[in-house]
Amino acid sequence: MPKDNHSLMQLYLDGPQKNFYTFFNVLENDIVKIRNKFILNSHKYLKNKSIEKIKQSQMLATEKVFRFKKLPFRSFRILKRDEKSLGEFFCFFILETILLGRALNVDPFDQPSVELIKTETQKILT
Repeated sequence: MPKDNHSLMQLYLDGPQKNFYTFFNVLENDIVKIRNKFILNSHKYLKNKSIEKIKQSQMLATEKVFRFKKLPFRSFRILKRDEKSLGEFFCFFILETILLGRALNVDPFDQPSVELIKTETQKILT
């Protein structure tokens, strides 16, 4: 989120309100702090703060603003960044896609429109 905060957040917060958002937050154990001697006076609230604390604060602030603007979202807190957690998330989202497809009467296993793009790409390349 910090990398794309300006342009994407502006779109999400003030653009068309027709989306549902999902936030992922990895809780890190690193205690890397900002070097105080490089902080401008305008940013002195960052003094003695760890990168993790700043990132978590930004996540909480984002959720607060989304609630204020009544934008639908969900948040996932990932306790450990590893293969097991990633596999669990993949399984969760695969199952979610199947169940939503069935609930919306869409076959989640057939993608004829996507196949059209693949076919056209192949034609262009040959």
